[in-house]
Amino acid sequence: DIFELVDRKFYDVVKSVAGESLVKILKMQLINSAGKLLNTPDVFAFLNFDSEETDAIKLESCFKSKTGQLVVKPGIQSSSSYLIKLLKKALRQKQESTSKENNDNYQNDITDEFLDNHPLLKSLIKWFQL
Repeated sequence: DIFELVDRKFYDVVKSVAGESLVKILKMQLINSAGKLLNTPDVFAFLNFDSEETDAIKLESCFKSKTGQLVVKPGIQSSSSYLIKLLKKALRQKQESTSKENNDNYQNDITDEFLDNHPLLKSLIKWFQL
């Protein structure tokens, strides 16, 4: 489960899906799990700040125009978008699965308890199932 992975294990998955450059960007911001990544509105926002700590990653991850504007390299941008899209899909599937399990358990509980206490309803259901 990707949502259980933290630090090195999470970064290994990111590296295999999106590459080492994105891993460096996430590490710099202490984004070390899928939950933190999905809760980060803009992974590249930190590039707008002028800081010596970010200079090396800017050189590796961005193009710099003659006017000084930084543009994230398309491969890194698309890899990030793809990873986030996969994580959102995995989260939806996990939530749907959990919801279905909870719903099935709830329906079984209602069926067993409720129908035992309401024999008329139980007989109607059996009649409609025929």
